[in-house]
Amino acid sequence: MQEGIEETKGNDAAPKEQLAPGGIGVAVAIDWGLAVQIFLTPIITVLNPASQPKIAALNSTLTVVLYFIIAWLLAGLCLFFGEMLRSGHNWARWIQIAVTALLTLGGLASLPGLYQSLITGHFWPLVTEVILVIFAPLVLWRLSRPATGRWFKTVSAAEARQRHGGKWVWFIALFAIVGGILQTLAVMNK
Repeated sequence: MQEGIEETKGNDAAPKEQLAPGGIGVAVAIDWGLAVQIFLTPIITVLNPASQPKIAALNSTLTVVLYFIIAWLLAGLCLFFGEMLRSGHNWARWIQIAVTALLTLGGLASLPGLYQSLITGHFWPLVTEVILVIFAPLVLWRLSRPATGRWFKTVSAAEARQRHGGKWVWFIALFAIVGGILQTLAVMNK
């Protein structure tokens, strides 16, 4: 029996298994889903001219081009941030914790508005609230766990990408695309 304990202590894989992180998948799906939403928004505004932003002193074509450039740069930033979190960068974890805390508070503050929307038969705001009141607090809680913090402090980027690679990436990307499309529709149907 004592021998089995010694073997476990001497095995390099055992400590890393104990340091399994939590919340990374949902956090990356939220970040990438936001990228999908930001990417789709200018496309939808072109298809629906009534929702186009108006910027003083710019003609309509220039406004649309500028809108696409800014939106797609922001979408790229969200993709980059999700990738940094997936790659095990501890600074990205702390930013994600702060942002999801703010998102959770925003979701809680908008619950009365959700109630009003639901009683009038408008269900699209439910998509946003599920993200803000269920998934954001889950990310906040899981990323703030001590085991997750230790994992981020000890893992290399290559090890993190290996752990969160392969089918995992495709699964998270699928959730991000579906969530991003639903959130885009929810915002456009306010």
